[in-house]
Amino acid sequence: MKIFNIVRKNTYFDSVSLMLISKQLKKLEGIEDVSVMMGTPANRVILREANLLNENGDSAGANDLILAFRAPEQTDADWVCQKIDEQMSQKAAAGGAGTATVIRSAEKAYQDNRDINLAIISVPGEYAALETLRALKHGKNVFLFSDNVSLEEEAQVKKIAAEKGLFVMGPDCGTAIINGVGIGFANRVRQGNIGLVAASGTGLQEVVCLLDAMELGISQAIGTGGRDLKEAIGAVTMLQGLEYLLADQATETIILISKPPAPSVAETIISKLTGSAKKIILCFIGYQDDKTAEGITVVPTLEEAALAAARLNGVKTDMATDEADLNRWVKERQAALSSQQQYVRALYAGGTLCYEAMLVMGQSLGPIYSNTPLSKEFTIADVMVNGQHTAIDLGDDEFTKGRPHPMIDGTLRHEYIAKVAADPATAVLLLDVVIGFGASADPAEELVPVLKAAQAQAKAAGNEMAIVAYVCGTDGDEQNKSEQVAKLKAAGAFVAKTNAEAARVASLLVLRKEAN
Repeated sequence: MKIFNIVRKNTYFDSVSLMLISKQLKKLEGIEDVSVMMGTPANRVILREANLLNENGDSAGANDLILAFRAPEQTDADWVCQKIDEQMSQKAAAGGAGTATVIRSAEKAYQDNRDINLAIISVPGEYAALETLRALKHGKNVFLFSDNVSLEEEAQVKKIAAEKGLFVMGPDCGTAIINGVGIGFANRVRQGNIGLVAASGTGLQEVVCLLDAMELGISQAIGTGGRDLKEAIGAVTMLQGLEYLLADQATETIILISKPPAPSVAETIISKLTGSAKKIILCFIGYQDDKTAEGITVVPTLEEAALAAARLNGVKTDMATDEADLNRWVKERQAALSSQQQYVRALYAGGTLCYEAMLVMGQSLGPIYSNTPLSKEFTIADVMVNGQHTAIDLGDDEFTKGRPHPMIDGTLRHEYIAKVAADPATAVLLLDVVIGFGASADPAEELVPVLKAAQAQAKAAGNEMAIVAYVCGTDGDEQNKSEQVAKLKAAGAFVAKTNAEAARVASLLVLRKEAN
């Protein structure tokens, strides 16, 4: 196999587009180990470490695009370029029939569009703070998709933004829905009276989608970036979002979402909530505080945040799967498990969904080992740990350097599924499917043959591996949640109504096995 590096001079694509190009490259016959990156020094180091950089790519500049891949020696690089250009042209044509105006600098864009008040920034992390400061100078709020921004830079840009009365959502902000418009990885949901501020992309997606399923709508869904509630940042964006929602007449219920923050930050946020006339729900996943002021509902999971919002809005609902159907499925799968099958193996695309699943499973199964564990002593680098339950967040930075995010391209997870199926100790494969804007066009369709092959692999070793899944999305999304669910069920998976329910079902299978 030969390393190919195709360099496109002065050609910029944002990170989401780069992920999509990578995915299209992988579909071409014979192409292996694909990575598409801007030619920044840091990205060239990543390609070099992955053994995907040759002299051509090493000479690229920060404004050049590198298409790096391995392929047979005789591969025609021009043909590969032609195929990629065709696919990207089709994507551009699908975006609309109008003629786009190409603007070569952010400075000119801001000067020519003074009425637009939001800039979406997705550039390599080393340039992200500079571009954010440029947008703030021109009075633009910022949705900062870029990651690999230092804490010091994040603190700086958020401080400047707050002084100007502007928002910086990010860095590494995956999701927001502002005035009904989805940004980043977002879903089509109803408009209504529930406002959210979240330091988690998939956590925000999960709650707004569950609200939509209960026919409840949102006023705003504001992302903050995953580190906003760290002590070094001080929840600048969350506090700004909270102030906005407290003053917003269209918002009657407020939901705050995050992994557990620093104690001092939690105290600051709670103090701002005290005495509000609005209905407040606090979901710092796993967080509990008996001293929380009256009028603030504290819940430990995303599922309970959505259910609490329903109750506070007078909606009586039950999102759980019918108990008789659930018990029937569990008994059938339980009877098929062999004595050596004892462990749950979870492979997640959504980081906060993975975190919630570990919290739920940990209540009955004990420690869950992970690359992003609830406690550092349970940190692992691989999905396979002898004698332990495991959960891997495949969307974490360690897996996405030089690779598309698993919500866009499931190739890496497909490889891990085969590895899990080959382990005779695997009882349950637990996974999420996240749909909506930016996600794969049909993730279930891609997963079904992989799941069937995994089941066949396990069966050949005398095992019947159970598959438990959850689809985060709505029927309004392009991928259509109902259609995704139907495909997964046809492949033999149990598809839960919520991510927390999926974790409970996975635990139930293992516990009943232990009980026998």
